[in-house]
Amino acid sequence: MKRPIICVCMLAFMVNDMQGQAQTNTTAGAMDDQRTSTPFIDKLLRFFGISDSPSTLKGPGDEMVSGELWLADLDSGSTRPLTPIPGFRCPIFLSETKDVLALRGTDVVQIPFSGGEGKRLYTINSISKLIGAERDDRGKVLILLRGNEDSHPAVGFLTVRTGVVTVVPYDLASRRDLQMVENLEGWSRTYGDRRLYVKTQAKQILSGTVQWSDVFLKVGNREPLNISHGDGLNCGQPSLSENGSLVVFVKAKPE
Repeated sequence: MKRPIICVCMLAFMVNDMQGQAQTNTTAGAMDDQRTSTPFIDKLLRFFGISDSPSTLKGPGDEMVSGELWLADLDSGSTRPLTPIPGFRCPIFLSETKDVLALRGTDVVQIPFSGGEGKRLYTINSISKLIGAERDDRGKVLILLRGNEDSHPAVGFLTVRTGVVTVVPYDLASRRDLQMVENLEGWSRTYGDRRLYVKTQAKQILSGTVQWSDVFLKVGNREPLNISHGDGLNCGQPSLSENGSLVVFVKAKPE
């Protein structure tokens, strides 16, 4: 009578061991899925300001459409308008220069560091956003392209010199790929130990509460620094220069 009991006990031990091993393998697989970059993400990490820790959260400032371009000098703490006219959006710094590339309607415009209306390079109807310049290939810019109303946007490379757009495919079944695309739609950007983001501000006036968005920079463990000081005017869509000393952003005109 003892042998059947021993066999049952051994069988139960084997089942429990197999279940434990299966759970361990499942947990390890989930961790690998979180840690392993996909070919799509690997391509994007070559671009200045793209974080290797994609987030699904969007910050304030996503609703801002266009405005004037402003330049903040982080060394002096000063800000100045870069363009004398509104209508600009999605500014980024071109690699190895202080020139800014931005969209005005469907036009791609290059604005010199000295300021002005800029030079229209070409028109691309499908482009919706400029994201950042590539570190390895100085002539490429990462962009978002308009998708269908019920689909995710397309991701592409823009060759600045020629205006040629190359679509970068990604896996719609990959959670990490979709997280990265959603991250690109927001305005939080990571540059080493520096993070640019947009935050809602508020103050009380006689007629009630006024809200607006400002651009903040956080370096390491230091307190975040308000670099746009909109004071009632929405500011957003920030981008950091390659040397880390300048920030370009969009500022709405007073109504």
